[in-house]
Amino acid sequence: MVFFKFLILFSLIFSNSFAEEFIINDDFSSKQLNGYDKSHIAKNKKDFKSYEFINENNGNTFIRLSSRVGQLSHFNKGQEYIKDRIELGTRGQSLPNSWKKLEEQTFSWMFDAKLPKNVKATNAKHITITQLKTIEKNSKKKQCHPGMPFRINYNNKETWIAVTDGFNIKHNKKYYYENFLTKDWVNFKIEYHFSKNGWVKVYRNNELIYDYDGNTMFTEYKDCKPKTELRTFIRIGVYRNANSKDTKPDSIDFDNYKVCKGTLRDCKLI
Repeated sequence: MVFFKFLILFSLIFSNSFAEEFIINDDFSSKQLNGYDKSHIAKNKKDFKSYEFINENNGNTFIRLSSRVGQLSHFNKGQEYIKDRIELGTRGQSLPNSWKKLEEQTFSWMFDAKLPKNVKATNAKHITITQLKTIEKNSKKKQCHPGMPFRINYNNKETWIAVTDGFNIKHNKKYYYENFLTKDWVNFKIEYHFSKNGWVKVYRNNELIYDYDGNTMFTEYKDCKPKTELRTFIRIGVYRNANSKDTKPDSIDFDNYKVCKGTLRDCKLI
């Protein structure tokens, strides 16, 4: 009988240990950027810090990410838009490498964000502060996917959250007009379920602010035949669409970044 109770207890502990699978779990106290996809981390320059670790008076450590025109812009070579970035995200093989393997899978992530105290307004047209990105390329190394399946785009006047429903160019957008980011920490939690009948939920300070039901997969392309494996990235950071080549830099503070396989509840994020 005692052995039977022990077996039940062991199985519960064992199952719970695998109920949550963290891909990223970083409070930035280590002041290291190990475990991230290195392709979107810009190196610090003598005249510009793309990232810096900052200590608060209470002993907490966070990271400040900053981007300026031309930073890692080679990803958008040949495009008419002026884009630059610094982003912290999952590595290329962190998520399954095909739509078939992704289908009916759920991934969740959270982070805290705030504006630096000296920031009065955004300089770029908009800043993508978090995104889920899928990449498949054809034989000419052209990206087949027309955009991000999910993103939060911020500026101080108009912020929007969007899911791209297949090739629906209109997207599914929800707009916010003020106080989306403040100079105090704001917590965001996102749950993304891959399916033709999927869902996306976004929480701001534990309040549900975006609730989408519908297609969350790009399995078909009109004029592009993928030759590469699917790569899916979950990122936070400063990914900008600048107004011009003279646009001044933008900075955002981040903390407590977690990416997990499973629902927010499975991952104990909510």
